[in-house]
Amino acid sequence: MIPRLLQGRVFGTASWTAFSVAISALTGIFTARSLGPTDRGSLALVVSIAGICALVGALGTNVAVRRHLPRQSANRGGYYRVTVLLIVPLTIVLLAVTYLVATYVDPDFGDPAVGLAFIGYGIAYYFSNQWLDLLNAMGRLRTSSMVNALGTLFCFALVVPIALLHPSLALTAWAYTASVVAQVALSMVLIRLSRGPAERPRGARLLLRDGSRLLGFNVGQTLAYQGDTVLLGALSSSYQVGMYAVAVSPAAVLRIPSTALGQVLFHDVAAGATTKVAVLRRIAVLLAFLVPVAAVVWALAGWLIELVYGSSYGAAVEPFRILLVAELLLSPFIILGRTLAGIGRTWSASACGLLGLVLIVIFCLILVPSMGASGAALASAIAYGAMSALAIAMYISSPRPDPGVRTIGEIE
Repeated sequence: MIPRLLQGRVFGTASWTAFSVAISALTGIFTARSLGPTDRGSLALVVSIAGICALVGALGTNVAVRRHLPRQSANRGGYYRVTVLLIVPLTIVLLAVTYLVATYVDPDFGDPAVGLAFIGYGIAYYFSNQWLDLLNAMGRLRTSSMVNALGTLFCFALVVPIALLHPSLALTAWAYTASVVAQVALSMVLIRLSRGPAERPRGARLLLRDGSRLLGFNVGQTLAYQGDTVLLGALSSSYQVGMYAVAVSPAAVLRIPSTALGQVLFHDVAAGATTKVAVLRRIAVLLAFLVPVAAVVWALAGWLIELVYGSSYGAAVEPFRILLVAELLLSPFIILGRTLAGIGRTWSASACGLLGLVLIVIFCLILVPSMGASGAALASAIAYGAMSALAIAMYISSPRPDPGVRTIGEIE
Protein backbone atom coordinates (compact mmCIF):
# COMPACT_ATOMS: atom_id res chain seq x y z
CA MET A 1 0.00 0.00 0.00
CA ILE A 2 2.83 2.46 0.78
CA PRO A 3 4.39 2.11 -2.71
CA ARG A 4 0.94 2.65 -4.25
CA LEU A 5 0.42 5.71 -2.03
CA LEU A 6 3.75 7.21 -3.01
CA GLN A 7 3.47 7.05 -6.78
CA GLY A 8 2.47 9.52 -9.47
CA ARG A 9 1.72 13.05 -8.37
CA VAL A 10 2.05 12.26 -4.66
CA PHE A 11 5.53 10.81 -5.15
CA GLY A 12 6.65 13.64 -7.43
CA THR A 13 5.40 16.30 -5.04
CA ALA A 14 6.85 14.49 -2.03
CA SER A 15 10.23 14.08 -3.72
CA TRP A 16 10.64 17.76 -4.43
CA THR A 17 9.34 18.61 -0.96
CA ALA A 18 11.84 16.20 0.60
CA PHE A 19 14.64 17.78 -1.40
CA SER A 20 13.51 21.23 -0.24
CA VAL A 21 13.40 20.17 3.41
CA ALA A 22 16.83 18.54 3.16
CA ILE A 23 18.37 21.70 1.71
CA SER A 24 16.56 23.82 4.32
CA ALA A 25 18.05 21.60 7.02
CA LEU A 26 21.55 22.13 5.63
CA THR A 27 20.91 25.87 5.47
CA GLY A 28 19.72 25.75 9.08
CA ILE A 29 22.91 23.95 10.13
CA PHE A 30 25.12 26.60 8.54
CA THR A 31 23.12 29.48 10.03
CA ALA A 32 22.96 27.86 13.48
CA ARG A 33 26.71 27.26 13.60
CA SER A 34 27.71 30.62 12.13
CA LEU A 35 25.22 32.94 13.85
CA GLY A 36 24.92 31.26 17.26
CA PRO A 37 21.66 30.68 19.18
CA THR A 38 20.72 34.35 19.71
CA ASP A 39 21.11 35.61 16.11
CA ARG A 40 19.68 32.32 14.80
CA GLY A 41 16.64 33.07 16.93
CA SER A 42 16.35 36.56 15.42
CA LEU A 43 16.54 35.07 11.92
CA ALA A 44 13.76 32.64 12.82
CA LEU A 45 11.62 35.58 13.93
CA VAL A 46 12.28 37.43 10.65
CA VAL A 47 11.16 34.44 8.59
CA SER A 48 8.21 33.46 10.81
CA ILE A 49 6.68 36.89 11.34
CA ALA A 50 7.12 38.02 7.72
CA GLY A 51 5.52 34.79 6.52
CA ILE A 52 2.54 35.29 8.81
CA CYS A 53 2.10 38.88 7.60
CA ALA A 54 2.20 37.75 3.96
CA LEU A 55 -0.49 35.13 4.51
CA VAL A 56 -2.70 37.57 6.42
CA GLY A 57 -2.22 40.07 3.58
CA ALA A 58 -3.38 37.51 1.00
CA LEU A 59 -6.78 37.31 2.76
CA GLY A 60 -7.06 33.61 1.90
CA THR A 61 -7.22 34.24 -1.86
CA ASN A 62 -4.34 31.82 -2.49
CA VAL A 63 -6.45 29.01 -0.97
CA ALA A 64 -9.68 30.12 -2.65
CA VAL A 65 -8.14 30.01 -6.13
CA ARG A 66 -7.29 26.35 -5.63
CA ARG A 67 -11.00 25.57 -5.35
CA HIS A 68 -12.39 27.97 -7.95
CA LEU A 69 -9.88 27.72 -10.80
CA PRO A 70 -10.43 23.95 -11.33
CA ARG A 71 -14.19 24.63 -11.34
CA GLN A 72 -13.80 27.57 -13.78
CA SER A 73 -15.71 29.90 -11.45
CA ALA A 74 -12.65 32.22 -11.45
CA ASN A 75 -9.75 32.67 -13.84
CA ARG A 76 -6.14 33.79 -13.69
CA GLY A 77 -6.98 37.37 -14.63
CA GLY A 78 -9.27 37.74 -11.63
CA TYR A 79 -6.57 36.27 -9.39
CA TYR A 80 -3.92 38.64 -10.77
CA ARG A 81 -6.20 41.60 -10.09
CA VAL A 82 -6.77 40.56 -6.47
CA THR A 83 -3.06 39.86 -5.89
CA VAL A 84 -1.99 43.33 -7.05
CA LEU A 85 -4.81 45.01 -5.12
CA LEU A 86 -3.70 43.53 -1.80
CA ILE A 87 -0.02 44.55 -1.95
CA VAL A 88 -0.65 48.07 -0.56
CA PRO A 89 -2.28 47.03 2.75
CA LEU A 90 0.36 44.30 3.13
CA THR A 91 3.17 46.84 2.91
CA ILE A 92 1.51 48.99 5.56
CA VAL A 93 1.18 45.95 7.84
CA LEU A 94 4.85 45.03 7.39
CA LEU A 95 5.99 48.55 8.25
CA ALA A 96 3.86 48.60 11.40
CA VAL A 97 5.00 45.15 12.50
CA THR A 98 8.66 46.08 12.01
CA TYR A 99 8.26 48.93 14.47
CA LEU A 100 6.32 46.85 17.00
CA VAL A 101 8.73 43.90 16.96
CA ALA A 102 11.78 46.18 17.23
CA THR A 103 10.20 47.97 20.19
CA TYR A 104 8.74 45.07 22.17
CA VAL A 105 10.25 41.75 21.02
CA ASP A 106 13.66 41.89 19.33
CA PRO A 107 15.78 45.05 19.07
CA ASP A 108 17.65 43.59 16.09
CA PHE A 109 14.64 44.55 13.98
CA GLY A 110 15.58 48.17 14.69
CA ASP A 111 18.74 47.72 12.59
CA PRO A 112 17.78 49.27 9.20
CA ALA A 113 19.46 46.43 7.29
CA VAL A 114 17.50 43.79 9.21
CA GLY A 115 14.25 45.77 9.15
CA LEU A 116 14.40 46.32 5.39
CA ALA A 117 15.26 42.65 4.83
CA PHE A 118 12.19 41.74 6.90
CA ILE A 119 9.91 43.97 4.78
CA GLY A 120 11.48 42.72 1.54
CA TYR A 121 11.11 39.11 2.61
CA GLY A 122 7.45 39.65 3.52
CA ILE A 123 6.58 41.18 0.13
CA ALA A 124 8.55 38.56 -1.81
CA TYR A 125 7.03 35.72 0.21
CA TYR A 126 3.54 37.09 -0.51
CA PHE A 127 4.06 36.98 -4.28
CA SER A 128 5.82 33.62 -4.10
CA ASN A 129 2.96 32.08 -2.15
CA GLN A 130 0.37 33.55 -4.52
CA TRP A 131 2.07 32.21 -7.64
CA LEU A 132 2.92 28.79 -6.18
CA ASP A 133 -0.71 28.28 -5.19
CA LEU A 134 -1.79 29.39 -8.66
CA LEU A 135 0.40 26.59 -10.07
CA ASN A 136 -1.26 24.21 -7.60
CA ALA A 137 -4.70 25.39 -8.72
CA MET A 138 -3.70 24.67 -12.33
CA GLY A 139 -2.91 21.09 -11.32
CA ARG A 140 0.84 21.64 -11.65
CA LEU A 141 1.61 20.27 -8.21
CA ARG A 142 5.05 18.90 -8.95
CA THR A 143 6.04 22.10 -10.71
CA SER A 144 5.03 24.15 -7.67
CA SER A 145 7.05 21.87 -5.39
CA MET A 146 10.01 22.06 -7.77
CA VAL A 147 10.01 25.87 -7.79
CA ASN A 148 9.90 25.93 -4.01
CA ALA A 149 12.80 23.46 -3.85
CA LEU A 150 14.92 25.43 -6.31
CA GLY A 151 14.35 28.60 -4.29
CA THR A 152 15.52 26.75 -1.20
CA LEU A 153 18.63 25.56 -3.07
CA PHE A 154 19.38 29.15 -4.15
CA CYS A 155 19.07 30.27 -0.52
CA PHE A 156 21.58 27.60 0.50
CA ALA A 157 23.99 28.74 -2.22
CA LEU A 158 23.83 32.30 -0.85
CA VAL A 159 23.98 31.40 2.85
CA VAL A 160 27.04 29.12 2.69
CA PRO A 161 29.60 31.77 1.60
CA ILE A 162 28.12 34.25 4.08
CA ALA A 163 28.44 31.68 6.88
CA LEU A 164 32.02 30.84 5.91
CA LEU A 165 33.36 34.30 5.10
CA HIS A 166 31.37 36.92 7.00
CA PRO A 167 28.63 35.63 9.35
CA SER A 168 26.00 38.33 9.73
CA LEU A 169 22.33 38.37 10.68
CA ALA A 170 21.54 41.14 8.17
CA LEU A 171 23.36 39.48 5.26
CA THR A 172 21.75 36.14 6.02
CA ALA A 173 18.29 37.72 6.14
CA TRP A 174 18.93 39.34 2.77
CA ALA A 175 20.03 35.98 1.37
CA TYR A 176 16.67 34.53 2.40
CA THR A 177 14.92 37.48 0.74
CA ALA A 178 16.86 37.08 -2.50
CA SER A 179 16.01 33.39 -2.68
CA VAL A 180 12.28 34.10 -2.43
CA VAL A 181 12.59 36.76 -5.14
CA ALA A 182 14.15 34.07 -7.35
CA GLN A 183 11.14 31.83 -6.60
CA VAL A 184 8.79 34.61 -7.68
CA ALA A 185 10.64 35.15 -10.97
CA LEU A 186 10.72 31.44 -11.84
CA SER A 187 7.03 31.00 -10.96
CA MET A 188 6.04 33.91 -13.19
CA VAL A 189 7.98 32.47 -16.13
CA LEU A 190 6.36 29.03 -15.75
CA ILE A 191 2.86 30.48 -15.38
CA ARG A 192 3.35 32.60 -18.47
CA LEU A 193 4.61 29.61 -20.49
CA SER A 194 1.42 27.71 -19.64
CA ARG A 195 -0.78 30.59 -20.67
CA GLY A 196 -4.28 29.68 -21.83
CA PRO A 197 -6.61 31.55 -24.17
CA ALA A 198 -7.11 35.24 -23.42
CA GLU A 199 -10.06 35.90 -21.10
CA ARG A 200 -11.48 38.89 -19.31
CA PRO A 201 -10.64 38.86 -15.57
CA ARG A 202 -13.34 36.89 -13.77
CA GLY A 203 -14.04 35.88 -10.18
CA ALA A 204 -12.07 38.52 -8.27
CA ARG A 205 -14.94 39.22 -5.87
CA LEU A 206 -15.61 35.51 -5.45
CA LEU A 207 -11.96 34.91 -4.52
CA LEU A 208 -12.06 37.71 -1.97
CA ARG A 209 -15.34 36.47 -0.51
CA ASP A 210 -14.33 32.83 -0.19
CA GLY A 211 -10.78 33.80 0.69
CA SER A 212 -12.02 35.73 3.70
CA ARG A 213 -13.96 32.63 4.79
CA LEU A 214 -10.79 30.57 4.41
CA LEU A 215 -8.68 33.10 6.29
CA GLY A 216 -9.17 31.17 9.49
CA PHE A 217 -7.86 28.03 7.81
CA ASN A 218 -4.93 29.64 6.02
CA VAL A 219 -3.81 32.13 8.64
CA GLY A 220 -5.03 30.09 11.61
CA GLN A 221 -2.96 27.08 10.63
CA THR A 222 0.07 29.24 9.83
CA LEU A 223 -0.14 30.98 13.19
CA ALA A 224 -0.53 27.59 14.83
CA TYR A 225 2.59 26.43 12.98
CA GLN A 226 4.69 29.55 13.53
CA GLY A 227 2.96 31.36 16.39
CA ASP A 228 4.86 29.21 18.86
CA THR A 229 8.14 30.71 17.61
CA VAL A 230 6.80 34.27 17.80
CA LEU A 231 5.27 33.80 21.25
CA LEU A 232 8.45 32.14 22.49
CA GLY A 233 10.38 35.23 21.37
CA ALA A 234 7.91 37.53 23.12
CA LEU A 235 7.69 35.50 26.34
CA SER A 236 11.26 34.23 26.58
CA SER A 237 14.48 35.16 24.72
CA SER A 238 16.16 34.98 21.33
CA TYR A 239 18.39 32.24 22.77
CA GLN A 240 15.33 30.04 23.45
CA VAL A 241 14.03 30.82 19.95
CA GLY A 242 17.38 29.69 18.55
CA MET A 243 17.07 26.38 20.39
CA TYR A 244 13.50 26.00 19.17
CA ALA A 245 14.40 26.79 15.56
CA VAL A 246 16.98 23.98 15.66
CA ALA A 247 14.34 21.58 17.03
CA VAL A 248 11.61 22.59 14.56
CA SER A 249 13.59 22.09 11.34
CA PRO A 250 14.36 18.34 11.62
CA ALA A 251 10.96 17.55 13.17
CA ALA A 252 9.23 19.15 10.18
CA VAL A 253 10.61 16.40 7.95
CA LEU A 254 7.63 14.31 9.08
CA ARG A 255 5.34 16.78 7.28
CA ILE A 256 6.71 15.90 3.85
CA PRO A 257 4.44 12.96 2.91
CA SER A 258 1.38 14.51 4.60
CA THR A 259 1.86 17.80 2.77
CA ALA A 260 2.38 16.07 -0.57
CA LEU A 261 -0.72 13.93 -0.13
CA GLY A 262 -2.74 16.93 1.04
CA GLN A 263 -1.73 18.98 -2.01
CA VAL A 264 -2.81 16.25 -4.40
CA LEU A 265 -6.11 15.54 -2.60
CA PHE A 266 -6.96 19.27 -2.46
CA HIS A 267 -6.99 19.38 -6.24
CA ASP A 268 -8.68 15.99 -6.64
CA VAL A 269 -11.60 16.68 -4.30
CA ALA A 270 -12.11 20.13 -5.85
CA ALA A 271 -12.40 18.40 -9.23
CA GLY A 272 -14.61 15.62 -7.81
CA ALA A 273 -12.03 12.93 -8.61
CA THR A 274 -11.83 10.99 -5.32
CA THR A 275 -14.04 9.68 -2.50
CA LYS A 276 -14.27 10.19 1.25
CA VAL A 277 -13.36 6.56 2.01
CA ALA A 278 -10.27 6.77 -0.20
CA VAL A 279 -9.09 9.91 1.60
CA LEU A 280 -9.46 8.37 5.06
CA ARG A 281 -7.78 5.14 3.95
CA ARG A 282 -4.75 7.07 2.69
CA ILE A 283 -4.42 8.90 6.00
CA ALA A 284 -4.45 5.62 7.94
CA VAL A 285 -1.78 4.08 5.72
CA LEU A 286 0.39 7.17 5.97
CA LEU A 287 0.26 7.20 9.78
CA ALA A 288 1.16 3.50 9.89
CA PHE A 289 4.31 4.46 8.00
CA LEU A 290 5.19 7.62 9.96
CA VAL A 291 4.83 6.34 13.54
CA PRO A 292 7.74 3.86 13.49
CA VAL A 293 9.95 6.37 11.67
CA ALA A 294 9.27 8.97 14.39
CA ALA A 295 9.98 6.38 17.11
CA VAL A 296 13.45 5.64 15.72
CA VAL A 297 14.31 9.33 15.38
CA TRP A 298 13.04 10.00 18.92
CA ALA A 299 15.42 7.36 20.30
CA LEU A 300 18.39 8.86 18.41
CA ALA A 301 17.47 12.51 19.10
CA GLY A 302 20.25 13.33 21.58
CA TRP A 303 22.98 11.96 19.35
CA LEU A 304 21.56 13.54 16.16
CA ILE A 305 21.15 17.08 17.51
CA GLU A 306 24.64 17.33 18.99
CA LEU A 307 26.26 15.68 15.95
CA VAL A 308 24.62 18.02 13.46
CA TYR A 309 24.36 21.32 15.33
CA GLY A 310 27.05 21.02 18.01
CA SER A 311 27.11 20.67 21.77
CA SER A 312 25.90 24.24 22.30
CA TYR A 313 22.46 23.12 21.07
CA GLY A 314 22.03 20.24 23.53
CA ALA A 315 19.03 21.99 25.10
CA ALA A 316 17.14 21.52 21.81
CA VAL A 317 16.83 17.75 22.31
CA GLU A 318 13.79 17.80 24.62
CA PRO A 319 11.69 20.19 22.49
CA PHE A 320 12.71 18.20 19.41
CA ARG A 321 11.32 14.98 20.89
CA ILE A 322 8.07 16.69 21.83
CA LEU A 323 7.78 18.15 18.35
CA LEU A 324 8.13 14.70 16.78
CA VAL A 325 4.95 13.69 18.61
CA ALA A 326 3.34 17.00 17.63
CA GLU A 327 4.06 16.38 13.95
CA LEU A 328 2.38 12.96 14.09
CA LEU A 329 -0.67 14.56 15.69
CA LEU A 330 -0.71 17.22 12.96
CA SER A 331 -0.65 14.84 9.97
CA PRO A 332 -4.44 14.26 9.67
CA PHE A 333 -5.12 18.01 9.75
CA ILE A 334 -2.52 18.74 7.05
CA ILE A 335 -4.48 16.46 4.72
CA LEU A 336 -8.06 17.02 5.86
CA GLY A 337 -7.79 20.80 6.22
CA ARG A 338 -7.03 21.03 2.52
CA THR A 339 -9.64 18.39 1.70
CA LEU A 340 -12.36 20.30 3.54
CA ALA A 341 -11.43 23.46 1.64
CA GLY A 342 -11.46 21.50 -1.62
CA ILE A 343 -15.04 20.28 -1.12
CA GLY A 344 -16.22 23.76 -0.24
CA ARG A 345 -16.43 23.36 3.55
CA THR A 346 -14.68 26.70 4.03
CA TRP A 347 -16.03 27.42 7.50
CA SER A 348 -15.12 23.92 8.70
CA ALA A 349 -11.54 24.26 7.44
CA SER A 350 -11.27 27.69 9.07
CA ALA A 351 -12.66 26.42 12.38
CA CYS A 352 -9.82 23.88 12.61
CA GLY A 353 -7.18 26.51 11.93
CA LEU A 354 -8.72 28.98 14.39
CA LEU A 355 -8.94 26.33 17.08
CA GLY A 356 -5.22 25.68 16.68
CA LEU A 357 -4.46 29.39 16.89
CA VAL A 358 -6.48 29.85 20.08
CA LEU A 359 -4.92 26.82 21.76
CA ILE A 360 -1.35 27.69 20.77
CA VAL A 361 -1.77 31.15 22.31
CA ILE A 362 -3.38 29.87 25.51
CA PHE A 363 -0.91 27.08 26.14
CA CYS A 364 2.16 29.12 25.17
CA LEU A 365 1.11 31.75 27.71
CA ILE A 366 0.79 28.99 30.33
CA LEU A 367 3.83 26.85 29.49
CA VAL A 368 6.53 29.04 27.92
CA PRO A 369 7.38 31.22 30.96
CA SER A 370 8.34 28.16 33.02
CA MET A 371 9.44 25.67 30.33
CA GLY A 372 10.89 27.82 27.57
CA ALA A 373 11.30 26.03 24.21
CA SER A 374 9.91 22.77 25.62
CA GLY A 375 6.76 24.63 26.69
CA ALA A 376 6.28 25.96 23.16
CA ALA A 377 6.71 22.43 21.79
CA LEU A 378 4.16 21.01 24.23
CA ALA A 379 1.70 23.79 23.38
CA SER A 380 2.12 22.87 19.70
CA ALA A 381 1.41 19.20 20.40
CA ILE A 382 -1.82 20.07 22.21
CA ALA A 383 -2.95 22.46 19.48
CA TYR A 384 -2.07 20.10 16.63
CA GLY A 385 -3.90 17.18 18.21
CA ALA A 386 -7.04 19.28 18.65
CA MET A 387 -6.86 20.58 15.05
CA SER A 388 -6.66 17.05 13.67
CA ALA A 389 -9.44 15.75 15.92
CA LEU A 390 -11.79 18.51 14.78
CA ALA A 391 -10.82 18.08 11.12
CA ILE A 392 -11.56 14.34 11.28
CA ALA A 393 -14.95 14.99 12.90
CA MET A 394 -15.82 17.69 10.36
CA TYR A 395 -14.81 15.58 7.39
CA ILE A 396 -16.63 12.44 8.51
CA SER A 397 -19.82 14.43 9.13
CA SER A 398 -19.59 16.42 5.88
CA PRO A 399 -22.13 15.68 3.11
CA ARG A 400 -20.95 14.22 -0.15
CA PRO A 401 -19.49 17.01 -2.32
CA ASP A 402 -21.06 17.93 -5.61
CA PRO A 403 -19.35 16.23 -8.53
CA GLY A 404 -17.52 19.31 -9.80
CA VAL A 405 -15.36 19.04 -12.91
CA ARG A 406 -13.07 16.03 -13.03
CA THR A 407 -10.47 17.08 -15.60
CA ILE A 408 -9.91 20.81 -15.37
CA GLY A 409 -6.36 22.08 -15.85
CA GLU A 410 -3.16 20.17 -16.34
CA ILE A 411 -3.00 17.20 -13.95
CA GLU A 412 0.55 16.00 -13.73
